Amino acid sequence: MPHPQTPATARPVLDDPGSAVALVTTVPVDGPGRPRAVAEAVARLGADPDAWPRGLASFTVYVDENGATVLTYTQWTSEEALAGARKGAGAAWPAGLGTVPGAGAPASTPFRHYRTVLGTAPTGPAALPESFPVAFFDTADEAAAREWLDGLLASEESSEGADRAYPGAVAAHLHISVDGTRVLSFSEWLSEEQAVAHIEAVWEPVLKEFGGTGSLYRHVATHLRP
Repeated sequence: MPHPQTPATARPVLDDPGSAVALVTTVPVDGPGRPRAVAEAVARLGADPDAWPRGLASFTVYVDENGATVLTYTQWTSEEALAGARKGAGAAWPAGLGTVPGAGAPASTPFRHYRTVLGTAPTGPAALPESFPVAFFDTADEAAAREWLDGLLASEESSEGADRAYPGAVAAHLHISVDGTRVLSFSEWLSEEQAVAHIEAVWEPVLKEFGGTGSLYRHVATHLRP
């Protein structure tokens, strides 16, 4: 599901078949009023694609609505390429995430994309997602993660219907960690108001037996390999 790609509007294609693995890193922010500055400093660390390691395809930075966490989402063409980059930069990429003023210790998890569910409400061809609900859940192994996600979507379809014509919904991208012990739900919405309304009306009831609904993030910057 491609988005318009200019320097001002770039967004990663989260279900890109060329992305074999995504490294998702959360960086706690120390101190009020710092999240945007930290996010922009993190974005500058990966702003030069010419300096990227082999296999890195995209680098995106988000900040949560509470200003407590910066999140990076990087896409890689192979797990081997990611493993090589992590050897050189530590668990997170890019190197230096933990040294940004105001940033705490980064925590990274590699994920494989599992399923994408598209919203069907009409959106303009140039409409860009601006709100990104992100939630992590612990699972026992990959088989349990697949069963959990499939059951979650089946429960939603049972209560809401399969068309998913939710106003403002672009897509929900479901991931399973490489080791099978975590699930990531990463959704794209046109506005924060529409995302919040959907979470309160649909996902909070569905997730009562599964866990919390996570955090809302805002897009800061995306860098793409030319």
